[in-house]
Amino acid sequence: MTHETKLRVRFCEIDPYKVVWHGHYISWFEVGRNELTSLFGIGPEDLRQMGLMAPVVELHCKFKLPAKFGDEVLIQTTMQRCEVAKLIFHYKVIRDDRILAEGSTTHVLTDLQGTMLYQVPQRVKRRLEEMMEYLGV
Repeated sequence: MTHETKLRVRFCEIDPYKVVWHGHYISWFEVGRNELTSLFGIGPEDLRQMGLMAPVVELHCKFKLPAKFGDEVLIQTTMQRCEVAKLIFHYKVIRDDRILAEGSTTHVLTDLQGTMLYQVPQRVKRRLEEMMEYLGV
């Protein structure tokens, strides 16, 4: 299963070729991920309040078809299970049942000073388990 977020392409997101500038797909991944994680109390601000951060350490995006001004797109977000203090999210940007772009982001858990953690803290692990159950992962 995936979490779904709907967006409408704004005029400010198109480039001189009249299609969505490639960098906006990455920000759409973030919108989908933050909406999903916030449902389970592990969004960026939630993590910060717990003394943690989850910076992106790897990003992939494959562009297949362009989106244009006014298009309604669906961001599908899911994640995969990891045994270490790392979060891997997968995304698809879809319009009319056609994949426009797909990709992934990998995040590591750190403290607020940027020191990487080796294990997921219990308070986060419980919320991650709830999110993975919701996603059927």
